[in-house]
Amino acid sequence: MVTEAYLFLGQLLVVLGLLGLGVGVIMCKFPAVARRGLDIFPRSRWPGWILTAVAVFWVAWIIQHAALGRFEGLKPFVPLAAIALFAAVVYFLDELLSPRALGALLLLVANPILMGVRWAESSWRYVVVVIAYAWVVAGCALLLHPWLFRKVGLRFWKSDAALRRLGWVKLVAGMLLLAAGVWHLR
Repeated sequence: MVTEAYLFLGQLLVVLGLLGLGVGVIMCKFPAVARRGLDIFPRSRWPGWILTAVAVFWVAWIIQHAALGRFEGLKPFVPLAAIALFAAVVYFLDELLSPRALGALLLLVANPILMGVRWAESSWRYVVVVIAYAWVVAGCALLLHPWLFRKVGLRFWKSDAALRRLGWVKLVAGMLLLAAGVWHLR
């Protein structure tokens, strides 16, 4: 029986597969450019600001739509608090802000994915669950220790050949997820 959760799982597998293929192609075809981008990412200002804005306003949206009980009267102040929080984070946590914000987004994106595949009657949901929990672990690590992004980078993309090998792994994984998603949606 095809349920909404089953369809969501299929669509999610297709999206994850396409993302994997896209990143894999970039890593295989343009390893020098990808390495340069990965090397400058931790200290880049604009990606950090953009990712922080997305994360802060996503949390503000969650709070705005949550049942807060006796704190319900504070909801009108949530947009102002979000703007103040964004300004404070950008000002006080500007050091390695991009990996921190990436970690926050990894934590945030895992929840809707896990909730969406929760009732899917397919073994492929376990693959998505493992990916989501890997994102949670990586997100926690990046929030607590943003320097890990660079440290892991020194190990995994120390050369163009190493990044190209990682790109091939990403391509294969992307093809597998895409095939599973297409099979789900047929």
